[in-house]
Amino acid sequence: MEASNECSGLRTQSLSNEKSSPPSSSKPGFTQQVTLPEPSAPLPAPPHQTFHERDDLPSHFLLKIVSFSELSKASITKYCSSEFQAGGYKWILSIYPTGDKNKDAQDHISIYLELADPTKLGTCWNINSIFNFFIFDQVRDKYVSPHQDAKVKRFHCMKTRWGISKFIDHETFNNPSSGYLVNDSCTFGVEVFIVKKTFKAESISMIRSPVSCKYSCKFDEVSIKNQEVHVSRVVISTGRMLITNQDVYESKQFFGADYKWSILFWPNGIKEDAQSWNNYIAVGLKLDTSDFPPGKKLLVDYTLRMKDQINNNHDEQNGTHWILSVPAGFSQFTSLAKFRDSKNGFLVRDACIIEAEFVVLGILTVE
Repeated sequence: MEASNECSGLRTQSLSNEKSSPPSSSKPGFTQQVTLPEPSAPLPAPPHQTFHERDDLPSHFLLKIVSFSELSKASITKYCSSEFQAGGYKWILSIYPTGDKNKDAQDHISIYLELADPTKLGTCWNINSIFNFFIFDQVRDKYVSPHQDAKVKRFHCMKTRWGISKFIDHETFNNPSSGYLVNDSCTFGVEVFIVKKTFKAESISMIRSPVSCKYSCKFDEVSIKNQEVHVSRVVISTGRMLITNQDVYESKQFFGADYKWSILFWPNGIKEDAQSWNNYIAVGLKLDTSDFPPGKKLLVDYTLRMKDQINNNHDEQNGTHWILSVPAGFSQFTSLAKFRDSKNGFLVRDACIIEAEFVVLGILTVE
């Protein structure tokens, strides 16, 4: 099939130069009763053509041309059908009775499928389609497709039509035994099927010379849950483990690497199942994704640190994770006994200091 941009349920259209309509046959899309010659063996196909026959009507559109020879003699080199719908889009079937001269298709009939009004689709659009053209063999009562191509064709703003410049040669078309032109009448058809692609593409952009960020938060009156510290219910990711519906402390938001973050802190441990607690404090790093497009993630190398306020013997853990709506962190950061032991300097006058140090290494987006 060839592509070009030139353009000016089953639907049928009849094109006639006659003033009156002869009786219609029972065949859908036909308006003329004709006398058919006796069936005979079809003409051998030209070397470059393979004819495919079937009984079924084309699924979407039929165009009948009465007095085809008069149309060929007229100054009309191209005929565009009325609009028809297929796959949620409006289309036009265009016929060149004497061939598309721009494609050196003299002595052939050219046929094209065109989008009816591509300007209404905006600027960035793609329509992937599989389609086939047909001509009706009135002798054998078959719909014939000289060309069948199962390849997907892509319509877009720079290519709004596809077709076949040498659909059928005039010698084969005009031969009475072929059945395509009977009593100067012929019928063309087309069916169009839209290919919906459901694949997902991801794009990873690594950051050159990423900036290191550091933020410390002091949590006061830990034992009585100071009401000045925001309490929320979140989810924290610890490798394969998710902790849900646990009350946590959440620091005020801070900026780092052009994003908003907060530190999460479970001072009394977490429930690993419905009945038992794990006897460890949990710490996490949360990213504010309220302004993120769907699927965007950050690759973050981070260290979470519980500050030793007496001996500077800090306790820390680090990791590298893709962070989106689920924060990164550790459900077994430090044991409750170690955290509450005053000798370790983590909890001084009922207050602790947690520090987050991190680097954003890359960005993942979903296309």
